[in-house]
Amino acid sequence: MSQNDIARIAEPQPELQLQQFLTYRLSRVQAKLNAQASRVLREHAGITLTQWRILALIGVEGLRRSADLSRHAALDKGMVSRNIKLLVAEGLVVAEGDDSDQRAQTLGLTGKGRQLVERTLPIMRKRQNLLRGALDAGELAVLYRALDKLELAAEAQDFD
Repeated sequence: MSQNDIARIAEPQPELQLQQFLTYRLSRVQAKLNAQASRVLREHAGITLTQWRILALIGVEGLRRSADLSRHAALDKGMVSRNIKLLVAEGLVVAEGDDSDQRAQTLGLTGKGRQLVERTLPIMRKRQNLLRGALDAGELAVLYRALDKLELAAEAQDFD
């Protein structure tokens, strides 16, 4: 998306109702999806959504540093740090000092952590498939393109 596209989009529009604010609508959908995922994870694994994301990023995506987890999932660094400590205390994650950076830790799943991911990943994939099934292939492609454009616009433009 070019700066001209962003400027065109930012031009004054007729008065928008709250239901027409993209951020409002996205926030409502996100809250509902997060509540649903949190309930599923609490019932099936006894963990929070943030903990699941950390475990999945380590176990499935292969990320090994908390800064990478924060950046990849757009999670607050403090939240990631607190949850890593909890996951280490629960015996799900191992954190070792990083020789190249004394402040950093290299993260990995323990056997117990791997088992939890292997047990819950099919449940979370099934949930994703059901959600994706609410849209046909064309709608899904348009949604992904729209989300990519919104993410780029959010990164490229400071609206202060």
